[in-house]
Amino acid sequence: MPPPPKKWKGACEFKAIAGAGGCNNKVIGARAFGSAAVNDTAPPVDDAGHGTHTASTAAGNFVENADVRGNAHGTASGMAPHAHLAIYKVCSRSRCSIMDVIAGLDAAVKDGVDVISMSIDVSDGAQFNYDLVAVATYKAIERGIFVSAAAGNAGPAAGSVSNCAPWMLTVAAGTTDRAIRTTVKLGNGQEFDGESLFQPHNNSAGRPLPLVFPGASGDPDARGCSSLPDSVSGKVVLCESRGFKEHVEQGQTVKAYSGAGMILMNKPEEGYTTFANAHVLPASHVSNAAGSKITSYFKSTPNPTASITFKGTVLGISPAPTVAFFSSRGPSKASPGILKPDISGPGMNILAAWAPSEMHPEFVDDVSLAFFMESGTSMSTPHLSGIAAVIKSLHPSWSPAAIKSALMTSSDPADKAGVPVKDEQYRRASFFTMGAGYVNPSRAVDPGLVYDLSPNDYIPYLCGLGYGDDGVKEIVHRRVDCAKLKPITEAELNYPSLVVKLLSQPITVRRTVKNVGKANSVYTAVVDMPKEVSVTVRPPMLRFSKVNERQSFTVTVRWAGTQPAVAGAEGNLKWVSPEHVVRSPIVVPPAKVVV
Repeated sequence: MPPPPKKWKGACEFKAIAGAGGCNNKVIGARAFGSAAVNDTAPPVDDAGHGTHTASTAAGNFVENADVRGNAHGTASGMAPHAHLAIYKVCSRSRCSIMDVIAGLDAAVKDGVDVISMSIDVSDGAQFNYDLVAVATYKAIERGIFVSAAAGNAGPAAGSVSNCAPWMLTVAAGTTDRAIRTTVKLGNGQEFDGESLFQPHNNSAGRPLPLVFPGASGDPDARGCSSLPDSVSGKVVLCESRGFKEHVEQGQTVKAYSGAGMILMNKPEEGYTTFANAHVLPASHVSNAAGSKITSYFKSTPNPTASITFKGTVLGISPAPTVAFFSSRGPSKASPGILKPDISGPGMNILAAWAPSEMHPEFVDDVSLAFFMESGTSMSTPHLSGIAAVIKSLHPSWSPAAIKSALMTSSDPADKAGVPVKDEQYRRASFFTMGAGYVNPSRAVDPGLVYDLSPNDYIPYLCGLGYGDDGVKEIVHRRVDCAKLKPITEAELNYPSLVVKLLSQPITVRRTVKNVGKANSVYTAVVDMPKEVSVTVRPPMLRFSKVNERQSFTVTVRWAGTQPAVAGAEGNLKWVSPEHVVRSPIVVPPAKVVV
């Protein structure tokens, strides 16, 4: 690694401890704030694993033979393996103080970072002048700093997305085509694939054993295996998920009652999303569909049996990617006319570095690990942060908005089989579920065109939200006269996606793109929308003669029939050249949410 750049102004509070060095040419800064610092002499050391996992995902260097107990074995690296890291510890083991988060953001801006990766959900959907994270990150983009932030893990509920300011990239979580596979075989011969990170060599549940389902009685505590009868001893226990943060604890309960194995089935809303968890006994986490069939089998025979076998790492599974059930969904409460989340990235069963500590989630044999698997929008966010860092290194003059546009307009709305990306129920994922699409790093570095925005361009938008002069001033920290600036609607912000709250009259908005591809380029507009909606683009062709040239166009959206489509509509506007497809989602929300 080369030395830190000359512009770097940060500090290192991470001194040599426990035989380890302090900062170096990889970790060039480390600071702790408020309650996360514990005391004045405590260094900013990761005491939970989360920070190490996310930092290595964004910028970890290449490491051969990375795995978790032999699973997902291979060479690992972060998205920007040669980037420097500056660490701002703003959370303790048990809490994140909003004031510490803001202090960390302000310090990162002052220190001169290029990208902020924020795998923290401390935004409650308040309007932006009351949202301290929105205010602090606006100061970041004023300095040209790109901000990538987690959408939150409150899905699949609509309107649950966090970190929604349009100057941030809001990241949803998707799956990959890798599974840490387990297989459940029932006494009737049916087999169901699931997942578990614990793949024991001595598998007591590998042969058929009696299958019990305590929840068959209707007791919700028994259904979730919160309490169990002694009769589960030596048997495979079927439990319903109590939420993805409690899966290992459910297995611990089964083991405490001497259960031989556990089949963990999803609740209906969790669909097909399965986790590779570090269970303490032979276990298989299966989908809700599989769980329903296992439940039916249990009820159909007086002597049900099941076995669990372990098959390790399996690649090439389908469908993939899909959106994880927990990934928070739009629309944004603070600004429903801006599509949020913005984009999806890998957030399920992600292998990355781990910090050995007393908070380490360990296997039953108490082995400390250098790598671990975690899931959440916390894991998808650093993927996008690292990719943004790569784009920044290739295009140092690009604004945060240009980098965001490159990521969004080059993303994939289709999975590896070429069909639309699915959600956790294996239904077509909406743009309010996945954002513009699933990140495609190789295309993002060469997007062709970008929708650019300067920090000042957000001010008419904020005026249009009705914050008034004083409310906007609280965000931008200078005097504003909204009347003179001519407020704009959310749809009129030069954003890479378009949400049109369509009533009876057509709506026309203006967009401007900048050519960042070849000097002489010609792009043709291609619209893909359901027949209920008519979209007209003028002019239908854009001709560029030089790099960084800007061209404007209008988009007119109207109902094609006499009656609005109650269910709304989704589609795409694509600017197509021989080398590029620059795709922007168009969303017409359902009539019931039009405001």
